[in-house]
Amino acid sequence: MTNPPQADDWRSMEPAPDVDELIERAAALRPMLFDRAAQTERDQCVSREVTAELVRAGLYRICQPRRFGGYGLPPSVMLQVGFELGRACGSTAWCVMIGNVNAWMTSYWPIEAQQEIWAESSDDLVIGTFVPTGNCSPAPGGYHVSGRWPFGSNCDHAAWMFVGAALPDADGKPADVGWFMIPRAELGIDHDSWRVSGMQGTGSKTLFANDPLFVPDHRIIRFSDVMRGTTPGPKEAGLDMSMFAFTTFGALGLVAPLLGMAQGALDWFSDTMQKKVKTSLKPGGAGTAAQSPFTQTRIGEASAAIDSALCLLLADLAPVEKKVMEGQPLTVTERIRIRRDIGFAAAQSVRAVNLLFEGAGASAASLDAPIQRYWRDINAAARHATLDVQTIYSLVGQDRLGVPTTSPF
Repeated sequence: MTNPPQADDWRSMEPAPDVDELIERAAALRPMLFDRAAQTERDQCVSREVTAELVRAGLYRICQPRRFGGYGLPPSVMLQVGFELGRACGSTAWCVMIGNVNAWMTSYWPIEAQQEIWAESSDDLVIGTFVPTGNCSPAPGGYHVSGRWPFGSNCDHAAWMFVGAALPDADGKPADVGWFMIPRAELGIDHDSWRVSGMQGTGSKTLFANDPLFVPDHRIIRFSDVMRGTTPGPKEAGLDMSMFAFTTFGALGLVAPLLGMAQGALDWFSDTMQKKVKTSLKPGGAGTAAQSPFTQTRIGEASAAIDSALCLLLADLAPVEKKVMEGQPLTVTERIRIRRDIGFAAAQSVRAVNLLFEGAGASAASLDAPIQRYWRDINAAARHATLDVQTIYSLVGQDRLGVPTTSPF
């Protein structure tokens, strides 16, 4: 682990690996992640050993600011790497993607906060909870914050965490939402809070601060600034990722593991059905599952769902990423189109896994069968609020019909 560059020498960082190399690094880890997926689920978090391998491969640096040792690559790269990891273990892929999204989001904070975050090591991980379930009160030079914050994915391995609370106005009424960046040592983790049927390995536990913690102003950003693109980060050089709107692109980090899990389920199904012998009470009635036209059509339908969703995302991301990197603003329609593609990808991923699980037979329910984990994980992950397909699709209708939008994009 090496210390990050200082404010005046960030340009000396080595060029980022290309996309193909990062995908190859992820693919090389797939056998290990697949073999450990059941244990990751039982442990309810990704192990320190696996996390170290992911860090060593640079897979947490994809969206980390270049100024602080990251690669500063656009969201489409994160999507492709997350897809590859998700083929082996949805929980591990989710943790890596959340880590990348949160590293990207650090570029929204004032430079003083970023320097603190990466002061010890460029390999330090950041996690966050977005829902403002905490409490805060103004204090000289900042705020006092306390409360409980659920869904801190991968919190066991993080050095910094940000949590949310409603910011009161002069009358004490909520005026905005603040996200507060806090060192891991100052927050507690409720290790009994993550008992779920799917995505257990993400370790998305509840963070808490029973006593008020002081958070200085430079470690606070406001959701209204995130929405308007007026956070402090874009003012600083070497923070290219700060130009990408979280509300538009953030959910790519969530849908990438879903697409990967769907592909992993398809890989397993195709391989298993070649060997599976169908049972039959009728003499001579047994045959291989591969001979069944119903098995064959499920493979065809699932593969089309996965490929179409991934191809659509990558095709639509290319021109908008180019515009963002050139400093051009995106239109409302362009931003909503990306959100639509993410919703479509989530829906197609779930549809593909359900289709395959339904066709895999009763033996697929065995805890030794990987497809049951893909099935549980993807149906749990797709419940995330930012992947709510109906809400996302309604944005498209609102834009086309010229009526006010009802959710962030």
